[in-house]
Amino acid sequence: MNKPVKRSAPLLAAALALMLAFSGCGTVAQPAASSEAASTSASAVAESSSAAASESASASAAAPAIDTSKEVQLVGYLLGAAPDGAPAVFEKFNEKLKADINATMEINYIGWSNLDAQYPLVLAAGENIDWIFTADWCKYMTEAAKGAFLELSDDMLKAYMPRHVAALDPEGWAQSKIGGKIYMIPTSTPDRKGYGVTIRGDLREKYGVPAIKRFSDLEPYLEAISKNNPEMIPMNMDNTFDINAPLFYLMNENGGNIQDLFASTGSGGGVYREFDGADAFKVFSVSDEPYLSKLKENAKIMKSWYDKGYINKNVFANNVRSKDAFEQGKSAVGIGNTQDLQTNTAKGLEMGWNVEIVLSNTKDGHSMANSFLNNGVAIAQSSENPERALMALDLMMQDLEYDKLLMFGLEGVSYKITDQGKVALPDGVTAETNPYNWDGNGFWFINKDIVPARSTWSDAYIAMVKDLRDNVLIPDPCAGFTVATDNIKTEVANCQNVYKEFFNPIAIGAVKDVDAAFDNMIGKLKDAGQQKLVDEAAAQLKAWKEANGK
Repeated sequence: MNKPVKRSAPLLAAALALMLAFSGCGTVAQPAASSEAASTSASAVAESSSAAASESASASAAAPAIDTSKEVQLVGYLLGAAPDGAPAVFEKFNEKLKADINATMEINYIGWSNLDAQYPLVLAAGENIDWIFTADWCKYMTEAAKGAFLELSDDMLKAYMPRHVAALDPEGWAQSKIGGKIYMIPTSTPDRKGYGVTIRGDLREKYGVPAIKRFSDLEPYLEAISKNNPEMIPMNMDNTFDINAPLFYLMNENGGNIQDLFASTGSGGGVYREFDGADAFKVFSVSDEPYLSKLKENAKIMKSWYDKGYINKNVFANNVRSKDAFEQGKSAVGIGNTQDLQTNTAKGLEMGWNVEIVLSNTKDGHSMANSFLNNGVAIAQSSENPERALMALDLMMQDLEYDKLLMFGLEGVSYKITDQGKVALPDGVTAETNPYNWDGNGFWFINKDIVPARSTWSDAYIAMVKDLRDNVLIPDPCAGFTVATDNIKTEVANCQNVYKEFFNPIAIGAVKDVDAAFDNMIGKLKDAGQQKLVDEAAAQLKAWKEANGK
């Protein structure tokens, strides 16, 4: 564009990141500039897409003419690994993009195992990058504080992303602001999901185990599997997503939904708040009561399960998530959320299993709704074509044809539309042979309310999702708050090292004495300076609450 874009660095510092482990960094080859990847939100089943589509079309029609006579090539980064079928999908994508805005795009992937190291390096290099996936759990605050992301003005967004501006609830922009400025384009459809596990309902019924409504009622099922299915580990956990989840599921139901305020900066620091109730704005540590007693009580349940052989002994070395082991017939429990556990229900339909989902909600039957920042993108400060990048993202995030292409791949190859208007795999294609993984392609920021529902979603699953939306999910009063760590960097690093070393064994039950293990960890956290984390987080949360009128 003729008008230069003003670039400025944010002043607020914070730290958010993700500790997961999967694959490395890769690039999908793109066509030459002259020639012509996502968990689907089940809310698409329950919510109308016509209004969003209408708003997008109206916004597009109202957008002013923009000079796109100069062809440009854009570069973007997603998380995970490129599906095998990505090159063909991206070739079609580039044909459309070239025709619509005279641009092509190279799309790269940063692997989960390289996320913490590679993500900041890509931005620090300052070359060959226009946009990158970001989220409240993935580097948004940290990299914005470094000045790695471009400040986005209201005028820029209205001019170059009219569809998205029309589709996004104003609360999304409000949550994205750091020091009153926007450095991120949040998704217009935050994930509406609950957390819990999948179980084999057919085996539960076979062994005469009563219906399971709560995660904390799982033990009779685990016992039955242990006795009757030697080829399975009842709960075959991995060392990243799964490792702390069951303990906190038990806490949700039996002790309060506590959130570690430093979990997204690394491994956590044992500094918590509750997401609902009277303690939503209260900061406390792992040593404070009544939370310590509740943690010990639930950790003793985990130790009992571990000692009985219900949990695998190689958790720290295991990189295979329980949800994947569930599909392989190696775990009787899949741990996750109601979106990524869809693959378990689909596998159940394929195999003739009766897969049931057991949610872990609070004692009041609630679960915390995700913020708008749980998926999104940022424009790199070094982008040479930020305006065209915004135009491309507007299409990618809000145009139905782009959304279907990026989420499901090529029609007839990776998906088909059924007579009922739902998305299904083409004849002869299975989830294993599908060259374009619907759930792992990285395009989690698109408008998930306008794409078709999946044919594999059972009536029970659809009913559960509707119940989540209408009755279970409640907003987090602290959505958008994160702790700026500039003043406590050393203490945060020290506490995270202690927490990772000593809390993870407690969480899976791999300790001789739960009480002694907690006492030992608490002492080491105190020596590491945990009180500074508590004091700093409490002061910042109080200031944030007052500034936002909470």
